[in-house]
Amino acid sequence: MPKIKIAHLYYDLMNLYGENGNVRALKRFIERQDIKCDIHFLTIGDKIDFDSYDLFYIGMGSEHSEMLVLEDIKQYKDDIKKAINKGKHFLITGNSIELFGTYIINEQKENIKALDIFPYYTIHESIRIVGSSVFKTRLIKDKIIGFQNRIGIIYGIDKPLFKVIDGTGSIPNATKEGYLYKNFYATYLLGPFYIRNPYFTNYIVKNIMKQKNKKYKLKMFNRTTEIKAYKEYLNNFNIN
Repeated sequence: MPKIKIAHLYYDLMNLYGENGNVRALKRFIERQDIKCDIHFLTIGDKIDFDSYDLFYIGMGSEHSEMLVLEDIKQYKDDIKKAINKGKHFLITGNSIELFGTYIINEQKENIKALDIFPYYTIHESIRIVGSSVFKTRLIKDKIIGFQNRIGIIYGIDKPLFKVIDGTGSIPNATKEGYLYKNFYATYLLGPFYIRNPYFTNYIVKNIMKQKNKKYKLKMFNRTTEIKAYKEYLNNFNIN
Protein backbone atom coordinates (compact mmCIF):
# COMPACT_ATOMS: atom_id res chain seq x y z
CA MET A 1 0.00 0.00 0.00
CA PRO A 2 1.42 3.45 -0.91
CA LYS A 3 2.00 5.90 1.94
CA ILE A 4 1.98 9.68 2.36
CA LYS A 5 3.88 11.22 5.28
CA ILE A 6 2.74 14.57 6.66
CA ALA A 7 4.54 16.87 9.07
CA HIS A 8 2.14 19.10 10.98
CA LEU A 9 4.50 21.83 12.13
CA TYR A 10 3.85 23.87 15.29
CA TYR A 11 0.53 22.09 15.75
CA ASP A 12 0.17 23.39 19.31
CA LEU A 13 0.97 27.05 18.62
CA MET A 14 -0.60 27.55 15.19
CA ASN A 15 -4.02 26.07 15.83
CA LEU A 16 -6.60 28.85 16.05
CA TYR A 17 -10.13 28.17 14.76
CA GLY A 18 -9.68 24.40 14.72
CA GLU A 19 -6.84 24.33 12.22
CA ASN A 20 -5.87 20.86 13.53
CA GLY A 21 -8.99 19.73 11.70
CA ASN A 22 -7.14 20.31 8.44
CA VAL A 23 -4.76 17.40 8.85
CA ARG A 24 -7.46 15.14 10.28
CA ALA A 25 -9.58 15.82 7.21
CA LEU A 26 -6.62 15.23 4.93
CA LYS A 27 -5.80 11.92 6.62
CA ARG A 28 -9.41 10.77 6.26
CA PHE A 29 -9.43 11.73 2.57
CA ILE A 30 -6.13 9.96 1.88
CA GLU A 31 -7.19 6.76 3.63
CA ARG A 32 -10.42 6.69 1.62
CA GLN A 33 -8.18 6.36 -1.44
CA ASP A 34 -6.55 3.21 0.00
CA ILE A 35 -3.35 5.12 0.76
CA LYS A 36 -1.67 4.89 4.15
CA CYS A 37 -1.20 8.24 5.88
CA ASP A 38 1.25 8.97 8.69
CA ILE A 39 1.09 12.34 10.47
CA HIS A 40 3.90 13.55 12.72
CA PHE A 41 3.14 16.45 15.06
CA LEU A 42 6.24 18.61 15.51
CA THR A 43 6.80 21.83 17.43
CA ILE A 44 9.46 23.95 19.13
CA GLY A 45 12.28 21.73 20.39
CA ASP A 46 11.58 18.89 17.95
CA LYS A 47 14.03 18.08 15.17
CA ILE A 48 12.47 18.51 11.70
CA ASP A 49 13.90 16.39 8.89
CA PHE A 50 12.63 17.97 5.69
CA ASP A 51 13.70 14.96 3.59
CA SER A 52 11.38 12.61 5.49
CA TYR A 53 7.97 14.01 4.56
CA ASP A 54 5.77 14.49 1.51
CA LEU A 55 3.73 17.40 2.87
CA PHE A 56 4.32 20.10 5.46
CA TYR A 57 1.41 21.98 7.00
CA ILE A 58 1.36 25.10 9.21
CA GLY A 59 -1.91 26.70 10.28
CA MET A 60 -3.17 29.91 11.85
CA GLY A 61 -2.00 31.19 15.23
CA SER A 62 -2.16 34.29 17.41
CA GLU A 63 0.32 37.07 16.67
CA HIS A 64 2.23 36.07 19.83
CA SER A 65 2.45 32.43 18.74
CA GLU A 66 3.50 33.51 15.27
CA MET A 67 6.54 35.31 16.69
CA LEU A 68 7.50 32.28 18.81
CA VAL A 69 7.31 30.07 15.74
CA LEU A 70 9.30 32.55 13.66
CA GLU A 71 12.23 32.43 16.08
CA ASP A 72 12.28 28.64 15.99
CA ILE A 73 11.73 28.10 12.27
CA LYS A 74 14.57 30.44 11.26
CA GLN A 75 17.05 27.66 12.03
CA TYR A 76 15.51 25.67 9.15
CA LYS A 77 15.62 28.40 6.51
CA ASP A 78 18.11 26.63 4.26
CA ASP A 79 16.39 23.25 4.71
CA ILE A 80 13.02 24.77 3.81
CA LYS A 81 14.40 26.42 0.68
CA LYS A 82 15.94 23.13 -0.44
CA ALA A 83 12.72 21.23 0.25
CA ILE A 84 10.63 23.74 -1.71
CA ASN A 85 13.02 23.65 -4.66
CA LYS A 86 12.95 19.84 -4.61
CA GLY A 87 9.17 20.03 -5.07
CA LYS A 88 8.11 19.05 -1.56
CA HIS A 89 4.52 20.05 -0.82
CA PHE A 90 3.80 22.85 1.66
CA LEU A 91 0.33 24.04 2.62
CA ILE A 92 0.52 27.24 4.66
CA THR A 93 -2.74 28.79 5.93
CA GLY A 94 -3.68 31.84 7.97
CA ASN A 95 -0.99 34.17 9.23
CA SER A 96 1.70 31.51 8.84
CA ILE A 97 2.01 32.80 5.26
CA GLU A 98 3.77 35.82 6.78
CA LEU A 99 6.67 33.72 8.08
CA PHE A 100 8.00 33.03 4.58
CA GLY A 101 8.25 36.66 3.42
CA THR A 102 11.11 39.11 3.91
CA TYR A 103 9.89 40.91 7.02
CA ILE A 104 6.89 41.72 9.23
CA ILE A 105 6.09 45.17 10.62
CA ASN A 106 4.00 44.62 13.73
CA GLU A 107 1.45 46.93 15.36
CA GLN A 108 4.25 48.55 17.39
CA LYS A 109 5.93 49.45 14.06
CA GLU A 110 8.83 47.12 14.76
CA ASN A 111 10.49 45.60 11.69
CA ILE A 112 10.92 41.87 12.30
CA LYS A 113 13.02 39.85 9.87
CA ALA A 114 11.17 36.79 8.56
CA LEU A 115 12.52 33.76 6.66
CA ASP A 116 13.15 35.84 3.51
CA ILE A 117 12.37 32.93 1.21
CA PHE A 118 9.89 34.88 -0.93
CA PRO A 119 9.93 38.61 -1.81
CA TYR A 120 6.69 39.74 -0.17
CA TYR A 121 6.41 41.52 3.19
CA THR A 122 3.67 42.02 5.78
CA ILE A 123 2.37 45.02 7.70
CA HIS A 124 0.12 44.44 10.72
CA GLU A 125 -2.64 47.03 10.86
CA SER A 126 -4.84 48.10 13.76
CA ILE A 127 -7.97 46.91 11.98
CA ARG A 128 -8.87 43.24 11.53
CA ILE A 129 -10.04 41.77 8.23
CA VAL A 130 -12.79 39.24 8.91
CA GLY A 131 -15.07 37.57 6.40
CA SER A 132 -15.83 34.77 3.98
CA SER A 133 -14.14 34.55 0.58
CA VAL A 134 -14.51 32.82 -2.75
CA PHE A 135 -11.44 32.56 -4.98
CA LYS A 136 -10.38 30.76 -8.12
CA THR A 137 -7.08 29.26 -9.18
CA ARG A 138 -5.49 28.05 -12.40
CA LEU A 139 -4.64 24.75 -10.69
CA ILE A 140 -8.20 23.38 -10.75
CA LYS A 141 -11.47 24.42 -12.36
CA ASP A 142 -13.39 24.36 -9.05
CA LYS A 143 -13.68 27.46 -6.87
CA ILE A 144 -11.88 27.89 -3.56
CA ILE A 145 -13.83 28.83 -0.43
CA GLY A 146 -12.82 29.89 3.05
CA PHE A 147 -12.74 32.47 5.81
CA GLN A 148 -10.24 35.14 6.80
CA ASN A 149 -9.50 36.65 10.21
CA ARG A 150 -6.27 38.66 10.11
CA ILE A 151 -4.51 41.94 10.75
CA GLY A 152 -1.77 41.34 8.18
CA ILE A 153 -1.63 43.06 4.80
CA ILE A 154 0.83 41.47 2.38
CA TYR A 155 2.64 43.55 -0.24
CA GLY A 156 4.90 42.41 -3.05
CA ILE A 157 3.08 39.24 -4.09
CA ASP A 158 4.59 38.32 -7.47
CA LYS A 159 3.23 34.75 -7.74
CA PRO A 160 -0.37 34.74 -6.43
CA LEU A 161 -2.12 31.46 -5.69
CA PHE A 162 -5.67 32.76 -6.11
CA LYS A 163 -7.75 35.34 -7.93
CA VAL A 164 -10.49 36.99 -5.86
CA ILE A 165 -14.11 36.43 -6.87
CA ASP A 166 -15.66 37.56 -3.59
CA GLY A 167 -13.85 38.68 -0.44
CA THR A 168 -10.46 40.21 0.33
CA GLY A 169 -7.14 39.75 -1.44
CA SER A 170 -3.66 40.03 0.05
CA ILE A 171 -4.30 43.78 0.03
CA PRO A 172 -7.86 45.14 0.50
CA ASN A 173 -9.51 45.70 -2.90
CA ALA A 174 -6.77 43.64 -4.62
CA THR A 175 -7.71 40.90 -7.07
CA LYS A 176 -4.95 38.47 -6.02
CA GLU A 177 -4.33 36.44 -2.86
CA GLY A 178 -1.88 33.89 -1.53
CA TYR A 179 1.43 32.66 -2.87
CA LEU A 180 2.31 29.84 -5.26
CA TYR A 181 5.78 28.55 -6.08
CA LYS A 182 6.30 24.99 -7.30
CA ASN A 183 4.40 22.94 -4.65
CA PHE A 184 4.39 25.71 -2.03
CA TYR A 185 0.79 26.88 -1.48
CA ALA A 186 0.16 29.70 0.97
CA THR A 187 -3.05 31.58 1.73
CA TYR A 188 -4.70 33.60 4.48
CA LEU A 189 -7.78 31.42 4.02
CA LEU A 190 -8.93 29.31 6.92
CA GLY A 191 -11.79 26.87 6.73
CA PRO A 192 -10.29 24.60 7.84
CA PHE A 193 -8.96 24.69 4.31
CA TYR A 194 -8.86 20.98 3.42
CA ILE A 195 -12.33 20.37 4.85
CA ARG A 196 -13.86 23.26 2.93
CA ASN A 197 -12.08 22.54 -0.37
CA PRO A 198 -12.26 18.83 -1.23
CA TYR A 199 -11.43 19.44 -4.90
CA PHE A 200 -8.19 21.18 -3.93
CA THR A 201 -7.44 18.39 -1.46
CA ASN A 202 -7.80 15.88 -4.29
CA TYR A 203 -5.42 17.97 -6.41
CA ILE A 204 -2.75 17.86 -3.67
CA VAL A 205 -3.03 14.12 -3.07
CA LYS A 206 -3.00 13.38 -6.80
CA ASN A 207 0.11 15.53 -7.21
CA ILE A 208 1.94 13.78 -4.38
CA MET A 209 1.11 10.36 -5.81
CA LYS A 210 2.36 11.50 -9.22
CA GLN A 211 5.68 12.41 -7.61
CA LYS A 212 5.85 8.90 -6.18
CA ASN A 213 5.07 7.37 -9.58
CA LYS A 214 2.03 5.67 -8.06
CA LYS A 215 -1.29 5.18 -9.80
CA TYR A 216 -4.10 7.25 -8.32
CA LYS A 217 -7.80 6.67 -8.84
CA LEU A 218 -10.21 8.86 -6.90
CA LYS A 219 -12.68 6.93 -4.72
CA MET A 220 -15.60 7.82 -2.47
CA PHE A 221 -15.89 11.46 -3.43
CA ASN A 222 -19.02 12.87 -5.07
CA ARG A 223 -21.43 11.80 -2.32
CA THR A 224 -19.33 12.75 0.68
CA THR A 225 -20.50 15.29 3.25
CA GLU A 226 -17.57 17.54 2.29
CA ILE A 227 -18.82 17.84 -1.30
CA LYS A 228 -22.38 18.54 -0.14
CA ALA A 229 -21.18 21.25 2.27
CA TYR A 230 -18.94 22.77 -0.41
CA LYS A 231 -21.83 23.06 -2.88
CA GLU A 232 -24.20 24.50 -0.28
CA TYR A 233 -21.63 27.14 0.65
CA LEU A 234 -21.25 28.27 -2.95
CA ASN A 235 -25.04 28.39 -3.35
CA ASN A 236 -25.17 30.92 -0.52
CA PHE A 237 -22.96 33.23 -2.59
CA ASN A 238 -25.09 32.78 -5.73
CA ILE A 239 -21.88 32.25 -7.72
CA ASN A 240 -22.04 30.08 -10.79
